[in-house]
Amino acid sequence: MTSQTASRPEEELQYIRKVIDDSRAAFVEDGRPYILWGLLVAVGMGISYISVLFQRDFYTAYVWATLILFGWGSMFYFYRKQSKQEARVKSIIDRIQSSIWVACGIGFGLFLLLISSGVNLTDGRVPAIHPFYVCSIVSMILGIAYFLSGVAHDLRWLRNVGFAWWAGAIVMYIWPTVHVLGIYAAMLIVFQVIPGIILQRRYKRITSQPAEA
Repeated sequence: MTSQTASRPEEELQYIRKVIDDSRAAFVEDGRPYILWGLLVAVGMGISYISVLFQRDFYTAYVWATLILFGWGSMFYFYRKQSKQEARVKSIIDRIQSSIWVACGIGFGLFLLLISSGVNLTDGRVPAIHPFYVCSIVSMILGIAYFLSGVAHDLRWLRNVGFAWWAGAIVMYIWPTVHVLGIYAAMLIVFQVIPGIILQRRYKRITSQPAEA
């Protein structure tokens, strides 16, 4: 009786530890969307920067259309493949994470739509925001997304990436030149692609750890 009583708390602790490990592996961010969109948008911004810098059209519109279609196609393939695998339980963190980026994505879309056309008023048309300021404002929104994602995942370094985006937004706002396109492309590599790689390595490390029996 004494041996069974002593072993029961240890078995319960092992069971609790296994549940925690399984939950952590199920809800960890894998970072692939960060890497995918960071690279695609960085390439698009780089082509736009070179086109403006040299005053030549390097088929920028076609490049952007191809990159966006490729990005959405890749995301569709990724989520379809993921849905065919073992069902993943949706946690509150999953819902918060997806809501953050969906909300910011809607914000991006509305902002770009409005500034590209201006706003019709009774006394005329409000001119669109100058393109040099677009990167600054988008960086502010990205800062919000990264800050909230870091808080949701309890990752201080990911939260601090938001401060980096805000700092970059300030620099691009007070220095509105053609070079903001290059700065924004570089920021995507440093503050989106690299964090995505770190998240993906963390995901592989956590999911590859065998759960204790």
